[in-house]
Amino acid sequence: MPTEKHKLRPVIGCLDLEITREGRIYDIGALLGEQRFAGKCRGNGREALHELDAFLAPAEVLLGHNLLGHDIPALQALQPDLALLHKPVIDTLYLSPLAFPENPYHRLVKDYKLVRDAVNDPVADARLALELFGDQDEVFATLRQQEPERLALYRYCFAEDPQFGGIAEYFTVPGLEVDSPERAAELFASLTRDRVCTTGLSNHLRDRLTDPDTRSALPYCLAWLQVAGGSSVLPPWVLHRFPEVSSILHTLRDIPCSNPDCSYCRKTHDPVRQLRRFFGFDAFRPTPAREDGSSLQQAVVECGMADRSLLAILPTGGGKSLCFQLPALVRYQRRGLLTIVISPLQALMKDQVDNLRIRTGTPAAVALYGMLTPPQRGEVLQMIAMGDAGILYVSPEQLRNRSFRAAIRQRQVGCWVFDEAHCLSKWGHDFRTDYLYAARFIREFNQEQGEKVQKVPPVQCFTATAKKEVRDEIIGYFREQLGLHLTLFESTVERENLRFEVQEVGGAGKYSRVLELLEERLADGSAIVYCATRRNCEQLAEFLEQQGLQAAAFHAGLEAPLKQHIQDNFINGALRVICATNAFGMGIDKENVRLVIHADIPGSLENYLQEAGRAGRDRDQADCVLLFDDQDVETQFTMNSLSRLSRADIAQILRGLRSAKRNPDGDVVLTPHELLRSDRVAASF
Repeated sequence: MPTEKHKLRPVIGCLDLEITREGRIYDIGALLGEQRFAGKCRGNGREALHELDAFLAPAEVLLGHNLLGHDIPALQALQPDLALLHKPVIDTLYLSPLAFPENPYHRLVKDYKLVRDAVNDPVADARLALELFGDQDEVFATLRQQEPERLALYRYCFAEDPQFGGIAEYFTVPGLEVDSPERAAELFASLTRDRVCTTGLSNHLRDRLTDPDTRSALPYCLAWLQVAGGSSVLPPWVLHRFPEVSSILHTLRDIPCSNPDCSYCRKTHDPVRQLRRFFGFDAFRPTPAREDGSSLQQAVVECGMADRSLLAILPTGGGKSLCFQLPALVRYQRRGLLTIVISPLQALMKDQVDNLRIRTGTPAAVALYGMLTPPQRGEVLQMIAMGDAGILYVSPEQLRNRSFRAAIRQRQVGCWVFDEAHCLSKWGHDFRTDYLYAARFIREFNQEQGEKVQKVPPVQCFTATAKKEVRDEIIGYFREQLGLHLTLFESTVERENLRFEVQEVGGAGKYSRVLELLEERLADGSAIVYCATRRNCEQLAEFLEQQGLQAAAFHAGLEAPLKQHIQDNFINGALRVICATNAFGMGIDKENVRLVIHADIPGSLENYLQEAGRAGRDRDQADCVLLFDDQDVETQFTMNSLSRLSRADIAQILRGLRSAKRNPDGDVVLTPHELLRSDRVAASF
């Protein structure tokens, strides 16, 4: 019940209905003081509804959770002559984001529903709603003393909409009334000082306040702005019920103005200031530079912070990760938006999350990948849903995961990032076809969110190397699939701190030459030795260990815990030399790699640049040595030929597709892994 501090103490009747999906009421619960009402609806249910009407006749106000969106419309449709339909309503669902903006999910509320102790007990639900209201009322009683202007502004915003009459009356502050749009705008500006763009506020707020259709959205904007800047999120139901909230906050927080007196914009939209705040650097990297000599890294960050789609091609070690991490952190701070980074490798995800947390001190970066235990995965999903995550790393396969989709459905996605974006082309047509499902997922997910809530978020792609045809394919793909234009930022792949060598060495002498190079050139730091096959990795690592070096093999065939252990040891310096296959070397991200040796030639020049670029990420001098043997070329041709599909292979795949389950639209949706596990597909794949 309302506290003594709240002068308005009407007789409250609490109501909850159980309703089928078809709209039929089958169970009723209500409370009036110490009295309770429980009734089953049989037949057309009119008798039970009239008994409910009589029971609640003394009530001056109806109270419940989601009455306005659920119970009242059902009653109006089935029995429009009920007297209770003319009573004012206080809906605890609508009060929660205003009372608890920092965490709108009260202990009694999950998503938008009450947390029940019993199944389908409307009397118990009515009692829970009353208990929730008691906690909300305590918060508002404090505000009546400390910030009465805010409640008076809430009342003004709700007053013109008849369905919110009960809520508007509840926010009455004796002796304080907002009586005009001008006074409302003045209060809103005062309560949000230094939290919003003053230009956006002055240009757009009065129109919102004079429009009854948008005015009721402003309390939710104002409440959220009191706690903006971190893990606070708006519940999805607010964004769907009041779609104007998203556009209002976008105008006030995301669009920079040129007014030198706007402290919010001068602070929030200044890339150098944000760079210093999150990473502690005073300036962006001068190299690679643009044609005018300015920092390319800064130009990419500015474009990212402006929420524009882009494709950036920067050399490995050129600060590529910061180009999407800094805008993501700013985006999270501005609006609590989630940036989803699609990354090809588990090791790379964990590495980037760990490094980002260490460098910035933020716990807002998380990753979903196969090495997580069920409790760890559950914790990450909870962080996403509750707004504690601002940057989420996932593999493309996660896009088909229901728990992932359910978690991000609780959030507004501010940007989709593709790290190692060349994989869209190279792997999307090969063994990671889920890359080419990504645009479809983004489009469908955005349609679920509703275009009124947000347009398709920007897509930002990053890679260290991409041939012209790959670059054109990426840009064309997102233009055709999502209607997005990607601004191109491109630099040379030249790295002045790397020394490149090619040494001709026969197959029998390679192991010895690798050992000599490690002993001659690895005075400090670490080394990566790339091999073409898992077998070569293991044999070379074993040979180096026998010679007294700390070395280990790292490839896709290892068990996940062992891979994790090896990588952790390499990153923290307990392991100085790692022998990695070409495909999985991308997951090794370490600042002080002083030497990269290719014991076998890679499959392409792009692969070589990507792998050699792991050296010297701290911009100190490093060596990249390729050991060449004519037989290596034959090995690569053989490996390529083994990856080709025969006519028999294609027939097996078609058989598996024909037998696969279809969705209601008749489409077959499954991953390559699921296809190859089918009984209709030969086990030799």
